Amino acid sequence: MMETKRIKLYSLSTCAYCQAIKKMLRDLDVPHEFVDGDLLEGQERDALLAELRLLNPSCSFPTINIDGQTITGFKVQEIKEAIGVRTKVDDLHDMLKKVQEPKGYFFNRDRERTFDLLRGLLTNKDRYGYMACPCRLASGKREADRDIICPCEYRAADVEEFGSCYCQFYVSQEWNEERIPHIFVPERRPVGRDS
Repeated sequence: MMETKRIKLYSLSTCAYCQAIKKMLRDLDVPHEFVDGDLLEGQERDALLAELRLLNPSCSFPTINIDGQTITGFKVQEIKEAIGVRTKVDDLHDMLKKVQEPKGYFFNRDRERTFDLLRGLLTNKDRYGYMACPCRLASGKREADRDIICPCEYRAADVEEFGSCYCQFYVSQEWNEERIPHIFVPERRPVGRDS
């Protein structure tokens, strides 16, 4: 059972990222409170800004406070970890890390990007029955998409030449440590394979 934590989200009713965090918290059935700063006026608004300024001097939205830990911006994975929530995405991360790191393939150190891509893989698995590369258009025909089932058959060459795969999902240790430049990885998939 998950420990109940005090969670307060400082948001705006017009902010797409704020709405996405609210939805995530509702979907995870996590007790929380939120306040939409743009719907307050006068003293209420001033009090909110004074409270928020103590947590986040820039007063940017979304800002979330979880038992005294403040997270600013749309950082889904960081929020989930602070709350203590694990999902299928976390399980996939742990399994792939265990299998791929010994082969020299590391996840991008940008955890939010990595977890966005992991969510894309699971979406494609639900959609097509296999984890097609989330950065490419899958046909829904496993045999036609065989080359882009993650890890795609282009990964080794991409990481060897550029330090990262096309999605910047799998990278070399040197890439993560910024010992090599981060440059655009061109598409290696032959024209016509995407239909």
